[in-house]
Amino acid sequence: MTQGEERISFKKILLIGITIGVISGFGTLLFYLGLEYCISLFMGFFYNGAFPEPGQTCEGIVCWTPPPVIWLILPIICGGALISGIIVHTFAPEAEGHGTDAALKAFHGDGKIRWRVPFIKAIASMITISTGGSAGREGPTAQIAAGFGAFISDVFNLSPRERKIAIATGIGAGIGTIFKAPLGGAVLAAEILYLRDVEADVLIPSFLASIISYSIFGFFMGYEAIFGAATLTWSVVQVPFFIALGPICAVIGIMYIKTFYGTKDIFDTFFKKYSLPGYLKPVLGAFFIAVFVIVFAYISPDTLLVALGSLGSGYGFVQLALYNMLPLTVLILLPFAKTLTTSLTIGSGGSGGVFAPGLSIGGFTGGAFGMLLHILFPQIIPITTVPVFVIIGMIALFGSIAHAPIAVMIMVLEMTGDFGILIPSMAALVLACLIMGKRSIFKEQRERREDILLPHN
Repeated sequence: MTQGEERISFKKILLIGITIGVISGFGTLLFYLGLEYCISLFMGFFYNGAFPEPGQTCEGIVCWTPPPVIWLILPIICGGALISGIIVHTFAPEAEGHGTDAALKAFHGDGKIRWRVPFIKAIASMITISTGGSAGREGPTAQIAAGFGAFISDVFNLSPRERKIAIATGIGAGIGTIFKAPLGGAVLAAEILYLRDVEADVLIPSFLASIISYSIFGFFMGYEAIFGAATLTWSVVQVPFFIALGPICAVIGIMYIKTFYGTKDIFDTFFKKYSLPGYLKPVLGAFFIAVFVIVFAYISPDTLLVALGSLGSGYGFVQLALYNMLPLTVLILLPFAKTLTTSLTIGSGGSGGVFAPGLSIGGFTGGAFGMLLHILFPQIIPITTVPVFVIIGMIALFGSIAHAPIAVMIMVLEMTGDFGILIPSMAALVLACLIMGKRSIFKEQRERREDILLPHN
């Protein structure tokens, strides 16, 4: 331990791990069910479309249908952004944007999170994502679970250091549960806090909380991996191609970071300059998304796929990519389209996470590269190897921009249910992380533990 830190007792570790695990499990379950209901309401009833979903079988997913009236996205997504913006700016302005950074800020700050924040974040994120905003459910879950950590810290009068450990434990338990990746979530709790360091004291309570939370969630929702099984084959001779995917993912990841924060700066500057109400920021972002989707939908069938794949988390279209059901042109355009819509959704102040869109962008990038290699070298890269590139792209891109390579690698492998591609994943991930340097999608990360001393009791 460094100077100024305190050793947490065995009883406190159990208290933090068990309590957060139970609360996070039921809290994540309620958030997930609420989000699924809202998605069914807006995407199914109002849009009247059957969008592809992760986990569907190859036979089931081919039955998906686009909405018959694409322009309906304009009033629905803008209306959702308006309601979400009003709720956030009225009751909890700190719930704006992506939740993981807010949770990290609380950890590195005073460890305080207002009790209302988890509830406001949940409601606002459900509205944003279900009406078509390009955002993920993992970031909000991290902030919600971290809020629960702060809540129990107040209830049990934990010390400042114990409070921070509880918040970090909540991050890992929440993300691990919503991903159905408890091992990766537990490791993420310790790894995501810093650019080049880990918080070892978080690991034990996080392992405990993650498995309890995941067990509760899985009891009601099942323990199947998020993504449906695809045919995955690879060989040693293909490893150089997997390694080559690393730098490509790093470049796309840097584009994602720069576009996201550049968009955020533009919106913040514009609204501050003209003294416009903050709750209108996500409405303007939603308007631009709607225009983009409508225009692309009428260009060609391929651009219609790009437009629809840029909405929501993107997981349904990642599942299509895993089944080799997306053409090369769509796979090439989707990383850029998804980056744009995510930047407009969350960069404008909408409530949601950057985790799922980042994984989707990486999956599309890997799929495009793999499909191109298959066309050029069909004997070396058969079609059954392309899904491997999709998964490795998810790992390499988000693992590098989140500076959590080990956790993200484990999580994605848990999400796909196949640890057989661990070796090629490591090959791409190493280069991606080296090229990424200190760039990060999470601005509230600190470089090392010495940069912020956890307070003494």
